[in-house]
Amino acid sequence: MNQERHKIDYVHLPDKGKMLDIQPLDYPNPYDYRQLHRHDYFEVILIARGEGAQWIDFTNLVLGPCKVFIVYPGQVHLLKRNNADGLVLQFRKNIFEHLYPLKHHNFYNKFPELQCSQDTFDHLYDLAQRIQAILHTVTAVSPLSLQKACSYLQVILISLLELQQERANDNKTSMMVAQYISLITENIREKRKVGEYAELMNCPPDKLNDLCKKGLGKTALEIIHEELLLEIRRLMLLNDLSLKEIAYELNFDTPGNFNAFVKSKTNMTPGQLQQSVSEIHN
Repeated sequence: MNQERHKIDYVHLPDKGKMLDIQPLDYPNPYDYRQLHRHDYFEVILIARGEGAQWIDFTNLVLGPCKVFIVYPGQVHLLKRNNADGLVLQFRKNIFEHLYPLKHHNFYNKFPELQCSQDTFDHLYDLAQRIQAILHTVTAVSPLSLQKACSYLQVILISLLELQQERANDNKTSMMVAQYISLITENIREKRKVGEYAELMNCPPDKLNDLCKKGLGKTALEIIHEELLLEIRRLMLLNDLSLKEIAYELNFDTPGNFNAFVKSKTNMTPGQLQQSVSEIHN
């Protein structure tokens, strides 16, 4: 029962054979895009014109011309398109095998919204349209053409990464913290200790802690706790799991430990937190 509920937690790309797809903003989604959801793939959303709203992990962002949004796997997401026009790039993590030296964790960033200059946006949009022309050709896409599409995507992502890094004080610190956040997002149900992530990153725990303080002004453990609380709120929002089942999903030893963690981080009981989360879109 618990596993069946968890399966509907993620939206998947409809074509399992595709690493990359691109669609207009108003395309007929294979799922109900009007409801909160989360993907197991990346989305890069380019807004050419119009208005609307983008809701990513409990943050409401305004759509507008020359804006780009990056949604990484696992984030709770809702796009209210209104009259906005643009393109949506969708791709799985495994595409990064073809995008050296980029890594998927480079895009687990605390800055999901980027405002571009007109010239920069026009360049990115032109590349996206070139990808669209390749992938939506009537004939089968050849390996060389697919590699060309990946090359265009690589230029788009490098450009976005440069824009993100302009907002960070230290590029190396920003990259390391992004990798740390990506590992937490992927492993939060099993790993809760800084040392476990430091080992995965081949980085001394003290150095990792210093990088987190420098990059985000928080300790490495505080970031783990933030991501754990975020996942709790996501599960409360998206699923019909009971509080006991959420505690089980996230591998708390006992419901009492789950209750104590939520209380210590929010000053609310899990029931009160669930109620506050449920009221967000009412």
